[in-house]
Amino acid sequence: MSSLSQSFLGSYRLLAPIRTGRYTQVWAAIDDSAARYVALKLLLPEYRSSREQLRMMRHELDVGLQLRHPRCLGAFEMRDSKHGAHLLMDLFPGDNLRDVLKRRREDLIRQFASVVRQAAEGIAHLNAMGYIHLDIKPDNFMLSPEGEVRLIDFALARKIPTSWERFFWKQRQKTIQGTRSYLSPEQILREPVDLQTDVYSFGCTLFHLAAGVQPFTAATSDELLKKHLTAAPPNLALECPDAEPEFIDLVRRMMGKNQQERPRSVGEMLQQLATMRFFKSQEPTNEPNPVAGGQNAG
Repeated sequence: MSSLSQSFLGSYRLLAPIRTGRYTQVWAAIDDSAARYVALKLLLPEYRSSREQLRMMRHELDVGLQLRHPRCLGAFEMRDSKHGAHLLMDLFPGDNLRDVLKRRREDLIRQFASVVRQAAEGIAHLNAMGYIHLDIKPDNFMLSPEGEVRLIDFALARKIPTSWERFFWKQRQKTIQGTRSYLSPEQILREPVDLQTDVYSFGCTLFHLAAGVQPFTAATSDELLKKHLTAAPPNLALECPDAEPEFIDLVRRMMGKNQQERPRSVGEMLQQLATMRFFKSQEPTNEPNPVAGGQNAG
């Protein structure tokens, strides 16, 4: 799809691809007449006619329209064109945290406290709106050059299930959805999810960001899923000796196999994260209180 450069989708001229996923590609684009920059999310050619992918795109729009928070970046419109359906989003300059970790790990560690707190605020706000993200991972957080963080990609987000939905949950979950390196045990077993599901994936994400390696690795997908189900949460101190004991303990609890072992929600963790010191080598900083809007989650 890189050949689409300089093509028009309605009034928007495609400038350059930003990132490519399994089903979609995101482009930077401009409305020349209004000098307005946006990001356009298109389905890859082989999925343009997929009813399931179109349904997920419409769902991502529905969720995005409900998110009005400085730590969340959702779509605000869906259009159709000769290149298929696409979502419109605000263009946010920066890289996702996986790329930052690969290319500028020193920068990430230097900003770690602020990045973690902002990421938590985004999740907490989504949860407060009644949704579980279900795909929390470094790839789904954007970091700007100014240090601003945005939670993205709400295609898998689900409303917190009711008691009735929980009763029939497993029969309706035909496949495992999410990214295997950060999947909670309940997602793997296709059991009912809750706010603690995002806590688990966020714990895996924090481990990866701090240590530079994923908490679990394996030669096969099945072996990796089995580790999420049965292996004890890895000790962050072994991969990151500079980590503070309080941070190490929090990540361990976040990655508890049973939902009841974890903090009840990311929103519940905001105050703890606001005062936490993450690394021994870093001086304490006076961070502002979490942004209003996420503190009611949980």
